[in-house]
Amino acid sequence: MSTATTTDGTTRESVPLTRSHITLLVCSALLTLAAGLGLPALVVALLAWRKNAEDHPAAKRLTRIGWYVFSAFAVIGVLIALQLWSMTPSFAQFWSWDAAAEVFPILLETFAKTTLLITVVGTAIAATLGLVLAVTTESLPRILSVPLRWLMDLIRMTPLIVQLIFVYYLVPVEWPLLWVGTAVIGVHYAMYMAESYIAGIASVDPGQWEAAKALSFSTRRTWGAVVLPQALRATLPSLGNWAISMFKDTPYLFAIGVVELVTRAQQYGANTFRYNEAFTLAGLIFLVASLITAVAVRKLEKSLVY
Repeated sequence: MSTATTTDGTTRESVPLTRSHITLLVCSALLTLAAGLGLPALVVALLAWRKNAEDHPAAKRLTRIGWYVFSAFAVIGVLIALQLWSMTPSFAQFWSWDAAAEVFPILLETFAKTTLLITVVGTAIAATLGLVLAVTTESLPRILSVPLRWLMDLIRMTPLIVQLIFVYYLVPVEWPLLWVGTAVIGVHYAMYMAESYIAGIASVDPGQWEAAKALSFSTRRTWGAVVLPQALRATLPSLGNWAISMFKDTPYLFAIGVVELVTRAQQYGANTFRYNEAFTLAGLIFLVASLITAVAVRKLEKSLVY
């Protein structure tokens, strides 16, 4: 650390700039050079730089404000660019607002009735089955738990789309494909969630087991009252991440004929030759839903910190 003289004449130790601050300085400078829109964020970043020598927490708050300013002006720049592009003849070939307005309700309905349903039911299957598998593998003798772990690895290490097609040809033709696909994706992700549960169980202090044994707790009470509450607390954030991954893998169900969000966008494009609008809106729906889920998972993580 170096020393710096503050405005009141005292000398204090200065701290290095954070990586976020340096990135903000570089990005806002580049945006200023490109279009002049980065100037407000650059001013905030320079103020934070000056403040860093006197008050590092205040400089970090200014850096955070600078990123908000940078994001706002970056969005304004994108909107201005889109507005300018919309005045050219090439924009009409790429994008039609009428087609976007027509396909958006169709995609939203398919998302709610199919994609969201598959994700919610699949997550419930994966979370429940994964917990059962984790407790079973940890409770069984090694001669029985090892073959079970091999079976779990076999399902986890083979592609989801292969499993979907395999089960599709295995089940009777009258079975509803939506529920068949939901069950397959739920079982597939149960193997990943089981690994997360096992890691959570392993993180419980061995002394907790010994204390429960010393208090003459039954095995069932030890699992239910001592081990699982602590293991689940450590596991829940990673389960949320697996749920997001499952959500993004739902388009694989097209392989067995389930019409989910991406397939509906493809069908609309094939009928109207307006693929850009359909796939762009489908991607935005996935993005918004994933962001909402990620924020919820992050809040859950913070609420579970000891």
